[in-house]
Order: sequence, then structure tokens, then C-alpha cells
Amino acid sequence: MSTLTNSSTRLAALVAGVAVALALMSAVAVAPAQAAGLSSTQVQAIVTLLASFGADSATIANVTAALNGQATTGTGSGSAGACPVLSRSLSLGATGADVKSLQMFLNASANTRVAVSGAGSPGLETTYFGPATQSAVVKFQAANNVSAIGVVGPATRAAIAAVCGTTGTGTGTGTGTGTGTVVLQGGEGSLDEIDNTSSNLESTVREGETQNVYGVQAKAKDSDVMIERVDVDFTRSDTTPGASSSHLDDYVSKVSLNLDGKELASMDVDSADENDKATGDFDNTADTGDSKVYSFRFSGLKGVIKEDDLARLYVSVKAVSNVDSDDAGKTWYVHIPVDGIRAVDGAGISDTYGTDSELDDDTFSVEKAESGDLNLTANGSDNEDRVITVSADNDTNGEEVMAFNLKSQTSDNNISEIRVNLATTTSTSTMLSSAINQLHLFQGSKEIASADIEGSMGDEHAIFDNLDVDINEDSDVDFTVKADFNDNADERNGLAFQASIPGSGIEAEDGEQDDVTIGNTVTGGEIELRTTGITAVFKSADEVRSNGSLAGDADAVDFTIKFSVTAVGDDDVFLDGDVLQGVVAPTTATDGLTWATTTDSSTGTSSYTGILTADDGYQSGDDTNNAGDKRFKIESGATR
Repeated sequence: MSTLTNSSTRLAALVAGVAVALALMSAVAVAPAQAAGLSSTQVQAIVTLLASFGADSATIANVTAALNGQATTGTGSGSAGACPVLSRSLSLGATGADVKSLQMFLNASANTRVAVSGAGSPGLETTYFGPATQSAVVKFQAANNVSAIGVVGPATRAAIAAVCGTTGTGTGTGTGTGTGTVVLQGGEGSLDEIDNTSSNLESTVREGETQNVYGVQAKAKDSDVMIERVDVDFTRSDTTPGASSSHLDDYVSKVSLNLDGKELASMDVDSADENDKATGDFDNTADTGDSKVYSFRFSGLKGVIKEDDLARLYVSVKAVSNVDSDDAGKTWYVHIPVDGIRAVDGAGISDTYGTDSELDDDTFSVEKAESGDLNLTANGSDNEDRVITVSADNDTNGEEVMAFNLKSQTSDNNISEIRVNLATTTSTSTMLSSAINQLHLFQGSKEIASADIEGSMGDEHAIFDNLDVDINEDSDVDFTVKADFNDNADERNGLAFQASIPGSGIEAEDGEQDDVTIGNTVTGGEIELRTTGITAVFKSADEVRSNGSLAGDADAVDFTIKFSVTAVGDDDVFLDGDVLQGVVAPTTATDGLTWATTTDSSTGTSSYTGILTADDGYQSGDDTNNAGDKRFKIESGATR
């Protein structure tokens, strides 16, 4: 054997030697019993080979452990230096250096970028956790199988650490996150609660877009369950297409599957099997005519649903870039047929799922894209009904009243004007302009305009003009509307209103300087103003059930509902406690609590009672009412 003197030759030999050892280690990780068949002499020979190539001690230790059927340590993936240091939960309104660190982490990926330009964008990260940061967190959570609620709690911090690679990527026993063998936890299990889902679906797909058009939700019961195969069928909705095409490839170029935002597989349309329509294939279409069924079989999937998790499986399509005018707007049906889902449980048992009663058809059409196309949306979680506490003596400024999003889909667009409509939702003749001093428009966390309230009763509005907001193609911008309220308590207490953004009130031009038309309107939640009283916020709920010990004995359930109460205004508030609150004696199944017996054969009702308590017990400031009952005191502005 010739002596290795050239450094590049030595490096190549080292790589080859390590590859041989790691291949053996991989085999052992999948089948440790096979490793047990290696003699100590064979193990030592491989280790000596690695040492001769100059392998480091950590590599030699890992290979030795693997060849002896023992667990190995992971080496991590990604850059730990990019990981934010998060020691607390973060949510909307939080501030601090850890928020900026989180934004820098999110901006490392185009899929979770906080902002494309301005505050929050790469290089311009801020210390404020605003709606744009929350939206980016939701995208990261959805892509990493974490509940997408926009709060960075323990589960999200763990997912961030896993992505950064600070915890390693495997144990050397086949449970790593690579493309090798998938290990399912649990024994015999199944897919349960199978049903269609309308969440995150689009019935209209514009030219060149990729959208989810069909969705199924299912829960893993009794073990982890891995989806291995999915069948998907498409057909035209009518049997006499006329001048329009009946060929799927004239509408769609690619069909994909994704599980909770992660793509499992995709197929070109020309890979589909084309079949004559058979009776019963589609519930909602006629079974005659010359329309065909286009069938796709996605196999070799590794879509894992953890035990007790509810997951969503989506079928998405990519529309052709230039649909014919005769084909635009024509409806296609899509569904997963009976037994169209094959999955395996933790015990290795494979079964099929999907029945006519569980899965219905859904529809979509492909539309021509406009030269400029803006999509106006408002996330419901950002626009819930809520109460705003306003001071009776001073102005209250900077309160959020609505959030919305504008996305450029097929062209660069420039926004020059946005109109916000305001409408009271209470039976009052009070003008909103008497309660609201001014509205402010924010792009991300940066204020870009302010405007006074104009108009008459029933047509009050504010117009943000002279804007110059560019939204690049396939990019979007989050906007927030905030209000300043004056100190006129009589005008404001109990006043409720809603803000809305009409598409017709947005002036925009595309890259060709043509006007862009937006057809829809989005509306925020109802805002109620209070200067006195209380606000209550739900915290948690729990139940403890006690079954009857003998046949015929009543079951009992203790329910605990936790909530916080804040005293609004200048006066202290007292809540009655230590007494029964609302004793109910129901007479029908709709009057009280309803439950099923242990045999699931009938339902019944019962009376219930409730006692108000406080986590901190009774304090020195609490007192009694006229009847001698304890009362909990909540001081002005305090929460208990």
C-alpha cells in the first residue's frame, strides 16, 4: 500500500473511511441485533481503520458504541449561534432584547419573515412584539407542528431549539429527524374523527397560484399513526362542457399533499391515471357524459400524526399560468375516495380509511389573474370582540381597533390611500367623532399616517392619504389601525363600534400604473368603551368526575372555571363570594348540564350550584355585604 502524503488524498481517504463506518453504524441503528453479531475482533478492525485515517475521538466513540449495539450521541444540525435565548413566554405587546433575538431568528427564513422592508425586516429588527411578529410566529408554529396561536410558549421554544440544532438530531437508534426509518410510538392504534375541514381552503385559484382546495382532518388514536398512501380524484362538474376543456392539465399543472403545512409529496398532472367516470365516484355530480376522472396515488409517504394529535391533510393544486378564457371559472370536483387513505400504527399494522359518510366532495375553479391583484384579509384572532378601558379624566391613546393584511399576488403594487369606515353597534345617537380624537395607521410596528374622523352619522370614516406603500409580488404587509380617545366620559362609557376596510376604499396601482380593484370588505371585532365597571378574562377550565358506586347511583362532576376580573374606572369593585351562585333545577334536557351514561344509552340532566372563590383567599380589604356574606374587593385599576 502506498503512503498517503498529499493532504487532499488523505482527506478523501478519511471521508471514505468514515463513510464506511457510518454506513455500518446506520445499519446497526436500524437493526441492532445485526450489530450484536459482530465479533470484538471485527469491531476493533473497523475502529483501527478509522484511527489510521485520523478520525477524532468523538467519531471513534460513536462508531464503537453503534457497532456494539449501544446508543450514539447526536451531533446537532443548523447553527446554534442563530438561536434566540428565550427564557420566558412572549406574546403580543411584549418588549425586550429577547423579542429582537426572536425576530432575527424568524427573519433567517423567507417563510417566517417578520417584514419585507421597514421595521422588523432583516437588519431592522425591533424589541417590540407586534402583529407582524405574531403572524411570523404563527407561520413558524404551523410549519413545525405546534399549536398556531402566536404565543411563544414552552412548546414553541422547544421547536425553535430543535430547528437550531441545539439539542441534536437523533440518538443513533433510528429515531432521528432525517429521511431514515420512522419510529412510531405506541401499540395498536388508528385514525379517528375523520372529517372534511374547510379551514385554509380556497375555492378560487388564480393563474400561477398554488392553493389548498381540499382538506381532511383526523386524530391519531391509541398510538402514533403514519400516513403511507393517499388517493385523490378530480373530475369536471358538468357533463356538457361546451367550448371549455374537460382535461385537467388545461387547468392545473401540479397536485400536492401537505400535512399541517409540510409538503409530503407532489405529482405532475400528466402522471395521473385517466378513467371513465364510474357510478358513485362523486357524490355531487352526475355520472353520465364524457367527463373523465383523474386519479392520483401518492405512496411512500411519511406523514406522522402523534398520538392524540388532530392533524389536517390538504390537497393543493398549482394553476396553469395562462388559463383559456373558455376554461376560466369552470368548476372541478376533488375528493379522496373510499379507503383512499392508508396508514400504519405503532404496532406496524396497516389499514385503510375514508368512507362516503366521512368524506364529501369539494370544488374549485381556476380564474384569470388581473394585471395587478391585491388580496385584502383580516385575521379573526387579531380582530376579536373586546373591551377597551378608557380614562374618565384623561385622553386614552394608542388603542388597537383593527388589524388587516394586503398581499400582492400577481404584480408589484403601490398603495396610495386607505379608507377606514366606522359604525356604532349600540342604539345611540352619539357621534364617534365625539369620542375618537384621531386614528393612526401602522405598517408593521411603524406609524405611517394619521387622520381625523370625518362624515356624518352612519357614514363616519377616516382617510389615510398620500401613502406610498410598495408591496412586491408574492409579498404581503400587515397593517394596524389604532385610536386616540378623548376624556369625555359621558360620551364614551358603553359606546360600541366596529371598524372596517372596504376594498373600494383602497387606492392602488400595479406595476403598469393601472388601477387595482379590490372587491371585498373586511371588518374588525366589536370595540366597547368603558370608563367604569369590570372586565373579565377567561383563564382555564377543569373538571373532575366521580362515577356512582352502584348501578343507579348518580354521577357527579365538579367544574372549575378560572377567570380574572379587572376593576374599570376610579371606583373599587366588590364581588359576592362564599355563597351559592345560581342554583338551577332543570326540567328538560336543555335546562341544565347534559351528560351521557357510562353505557352511552341515554342522557340526563341535573341541577348545579356554584361558589365564587379567589386564588389568594380573603384579604384584609375584603368585607361583607348587608346579609353578612363575604365579598372580594378589587381595587380601581387592579386585576384579581
